[in-house]
Amino acid sequence: MATTPVRAAIYLRISLDQTGEGLAVERQLEDCEEIAKARGWPVVERYADSISAFNRAKQRPDYDRMVADYQAGRFNALITWDLDRLTRQPRQLEDWIDAAESQGLRLVTANGEADLQTDGGRMYARIKAAVARAEMERKGARQSRAQKQRAAKGRPPRGVRATGYTLDGELVPGEAEAVQAVYQSFANGSSLKAIAAALSGAEPTVRKVGDRTAVQDLPKSVPPLPTRSGRPWNPTSVLSILRNPRYAGWSMLEGKIVRDETGAPVRGQWEPIVTDGTWLDVQRRLDDPRRKSNRAGTERKHLGSGLYRCGICGALVRAHGARYRCAGHIMRVRDRIDEVVLQFVQHRLAQPDLANLLSQQDDGRVEDLVRAENLERDRIKRARADYKAELIDGEFFAEIKREAEAAIAAMEAERIGLAAGTAASEILLASSPVEAFGRADLAARRAVVDLLCEVHLNPAPRGRKTFEPSSIRLTPR
Repeated sequence: MATTPVRAAIYLRISLDQTGEGLAVERQLEDCEEIAKARGWPVVERYADSISAFNRAKQRPDYDRMVADYQAGRFNALITWDLDRLTRQPRQLEDWIDAAESQGLRLVTANGEADLQTDGGRMYARIKAAVARAEMERKGARQSRAQKQRAAKGRPPRGVRATGYTLDGELVPGEAEAVQAVYQSFANGSSLKAIAAALSGAEPTVRKVGDRTAVQDLPKSVPPLPTRSGRPWNPTSVLSILRNPRYAGWSMLEGKIVRDETGAPVRGQWEPIVTDGTWLDVQRRLDDPRRKSNRAGTERKHLGSGLYRCGICGALVRAHGARYRCAGHIMRVRDRIDEVVLQFVQHRLAQPDLANLLSQQDDGRVEDLVRAENLERDRIKRARADYKAELIDGEFFAEIKREAEAAIAAMEAERIGLAAGTAASEILLASSPVEAFGRADLAARRAVVDLLCEVHLNPAPRGRKTFEPSSIRLTPR
């Protein structure tokens, strides 16, 4: 009676390959090929995955391909380094047991042959899979607890390295500067899509719209920055940076700011890349319901669109071809108006009292509020300690806690208000604000215009063909 020739496949898996060199897979492959050679089995295919077999949320493409090939009859023997390299899921193991019983699959590991055609072999395989699963659950619980402890102490989180930081929480200068530019550009009005294009090193795109030429304005301050995967940046990856409180120096866990027993945010033991005010400004813009999408954003293409106002009704004007328009009221030539506004702003930027616009950053009020908030939190801690020591009763402790929390909430609201409006600070704090304004991208210029003045467009005087600057009402803020 002729025997069916053995056709072997090798399956390899490692949970992580942090070095990126594939050394663990190579070691597994060498051991498995030695087994095939010793048995005289030809290897018809090799499969390899670099992902956890325990994590159901992630796909194992080569495992799925191997299952399909087996069902198609491509091989009838399977070699793997260890049984838990093949699977730690009891349901998947039962599929291989069924295959061994019904089709005679031979399963061999570097630790010996796992004869799934016998009751003893099946019992051994099931016990091993159950033990491996239990160990993974214990390991997951230990890792989760360790992460919570690290976060509560403000220590850098383990796992994937955040752009701008090493795994130990040290700054990576070039990356940190790029992250800072991402925050500033978004606060100035740039979209997630434009920032992603700038990080990817894209050039401004030029396209024809009727008889006009439209240019996509990319934030000039955002430098190209390669991703770790080598793929281009996308709006989602930019959004993940903007939503991360770690960049403002706050400890985080599972995407949320960690708070201590008094409700205060836990400060991380690393240097922040952006200020509290910038981070909060960005969150407010991301949460603004007027934004159509958190993915792509809706940045403006013209200086005054959605910024200037109609001199008749006060509504925001919109770009319409080469003009600014408020339906039924005004239709004004865009370039001439922008020229007048830019001249006004540049003149204002050259004035010596410009620093007064940023007085909230110099008067120390923010620092005073932070100190006062900490005093109120210390008050809660002392009251809690007194309550535990039975020096005060629960009612008195609750009263102190309510008073302190109300004071903290009021001071936080004031502090956030003072820290807001930082979008144009980079230009105003430059050694030469006029030159910085001239180099700035459109979003940054709009932020400065909005900070320095209010622009109302009146109808053009009738009977005059020449442009009349006095028809533009500029009100300094």
